[in-house]
Amino acid sequence: MMIQIRKTARLSRLTVSVLGVFRGSRRLSGMQVTACLPPLCPETLQAGRKQRRRRSLSAECPAQVFSLQVWSVQELQTCTLRLSISSRDFSGLRETPLGELEMSCAEIQWESDHTFSLTRQLNPARRKLRKSQSCQAAVGAPVSLLRSLGQILILLQYQSLAHRIKVMVRKAQNLPKLSRMPGTPDHSVIINLLQDGTVISTKETKCSSGLNPVWNAPFLFDLPAGDVSTLMLEFIIMQGRLYAKSCVLGRVLIGCEVSEAGNQHWREMRNTPQVETACWHLIQQDTP
Repeated sequence: MMIQIRKTARLSRLTVSVLGVFRGSRRLSGMQVTACLPPLCPETLQAGRKQRRRRSLSAECPAQVFSLQVWSVQELQTCTLRLSISSRDFSGLRETPLGELEMSCAEIQWESDHTFSLTRQLNPARRKLRKSQSCQAAVGAPVSLLRSLGQILILLQYQSLAHRIKVMVRKAQNLPKLSRMPGTPDHSVIINLLQDGTVISTKETKCSSGLNPVWNAPFLFDLPAGDVSTLMLEFIIMQGRLYAKSCVLGRVLIGCEVSEAGNQHWREMRNTPQVETACWHLIQQDTP
């Protein structure tokens, strides 16, 4: 996937141009792209230009362009640019998800009125939750939950001398409510330290009430001997209420072989020992 990104200081806007989607060396046509920039612009946006029912990224058609409001470079670096690609059939009525792109804005050295050209590989499109995977307490959950599960702020510190990791689960924002039960739900976070896919240590926060819960809960994980590149942190966000069964709202993975945001946060932690690194992470659906 080829994209161009440009920040204009005068108008405090970020312009994203999707130039093309490729499978191997072949350019795909009939693509539809949506974009969002949480937490500054969490709403999903369509391309700014006026288009026909069936959009196309073929050579004969212009790029799909998005204009996103930003306030400062500091706030922009806390965001994640998210693009979703789908295709429509010839009737223009049936839409099939093809893939997604998530890119942490912290990895770019932003300069005003400077254009960045990037080529990135798409992640597979998220699968819809099967009925058996849904929470028993989630009665009539809105369709929008499949698109946004909120975000969580996590601090990491690699204490290289003691060979351990300090994890601080700070807070979460814009969590959806999974059930129609009256009152605000409680949230807790289970933190697993994994090595080669096996859980070797587990911690858990206390419950915090509301859809914007605050935990400020620190934990220390002693690391096993060997290369830390085989390790990964898993954060499982639980939602529930007293006298009701808790269920998994979603999860976040941080490590070497995970999403780009999780990989970036892990690298920052590794490259700056003894320094706390903070990052907002989008909560992902709980799929196998």
